[in-house]
Amino acid sequence: MRRTVAESIVSFLLGAAWAIVLLGAVLLFWSFWPFGIVIAFMAGIVGSLFGLFLVVMLEVATLQFEKHRELKRQTHLLKKIEKALEGRGDASLRDH
Repeated sequence: MRRTVAESIVSFLLGAAWAIVLLGAVLLFWSFWPFGIVIAFMAGIVGSLFGLFLVVMLEVATLQFEKHRELKRQTHLLKKIEKALEGRGDASLRDH
């Protein structure tokens, strides 16, 4: 399966988004550690939200690339079927 430049960039950005999730969660967790474990845990969750939002958006982009590739494949198959039906001269299938 060949990947386009855009798909490679999205894949790289997806890795960077996961790094943002991890860094945001860890940095805020340790920053709020003196205030207690519960507050630190909540701060870690809040710190990871922006990165998680980016992960979701980039996963949606990846799914759209896959959807586009599959639609192109299906269109190609349908055109081959259409040519095969036209070549046979079988009007009974085309009338439906």
